[in-house]
Amino acid sequence: MDILTDILNSAGLHKSLLVRRAIYKPWAIRFPCVKSMGFHVVTHGKVYVRASRFSEPLALERGDIVLMKRGFDHEIATDPDLPSATQSVDESNPVVVTADTPDAKPLAVLVCGVYQFQTPPIHPLFAELPEVLVIRASEIASHSPLYAAQQLLAAEMAQSESEQGTDSVVKSLVDVMFQYILRDWLNRKADRESAGPSHWSQVLRDTHLSRAIQAVHAQPESTWTLDVLARTAGLSRAALAQRFKRLAGDTPAHYIAKVRVQRAMDLLRATDDSVERIAQRVGYGDPFVFSKVFKRIQGVSPRQFRTSLAQTA
Repeated sequence: MDILTDILNSAGLHKSLLVRRAIYKPWAIRFPCVKSMGFHVVTHGKVYVRASRFSEPLALERGDIVLMKRGFDHEIATDPDLPSATQSVDESNPVVVTADTPDAKPLAVLVCGVYQFQTPPIHPLFAELPEVLVIRASEIASHSPLYAAQQLLAAEMAQSESEQGTDSVVKSLVDVMFQYILRDWLNRKADRESAGPSHWSQVLRDTHLSRAIQAVHAQPESTWTLDVLARTAGLSRAALAQRFKRLAGDTPAHYIAKVRVQRAMDLLRATDDSVERIAQRVGYGDPFVFSKVFKRIQGVSPRQFRTSLAQTA
């Protein structure tokens, strides 16, 4: 079981590539991020990220990458002093900025991957993710998978628009880069904070805990007692509880409840199953217990949550 992929999928991740063209004229556009997170990579030239929470625009040059956390509204502009953008990116507006003449040179070439969550992500990994993660080109090792994916993306963006298959290749590379960016962040965090406070990169690197976590994500509906989880991890009950608390900052029982509730949130959104049936599907034989756990974690009952989804659809 790939834990990171399951964490993303359980939050109903919906991927879409919204900007993938060269920019030939002064240009600014808004990225509303109420439900989405995403990244920008510059393959040519220079752009600026502007946001109300920035004291000054963030400059991005060729090879730089920035990842924006869910909820971080911002703008991308070719000049920091351009007026505020009047246009926003959405799926109906893919933002193709064309040249006035065939031989025009672009100011910048930008690729943006936008990923929308269909339900609020509640896994602790998202709480640890910084609002803005900047990876400079100089920080990306030439032997790393992220560098290789970035070079392939830049090469594909330099192709003629008439080249067959470019859109499909770029879309695939954007998804690959999204995973590599998250992996790069987790690895850097683990290396930097190995002796620091609890965080999820430590849990994923721990042989025993990662084995237990993989089993939980593969079958959250199973009967996960501390005894069963300890045997899966290859630890005693006491050792598992202590190590989990030290590295994850949580108890195994509370973590399992979060995994189940996140899965239930997606089922409430994506299916017409009754609350009772969803309770069974995520490991709760008693729907009353399920509703109580759901409300404790999410703040509303499962039925209220489903109603709120319908109202905001």
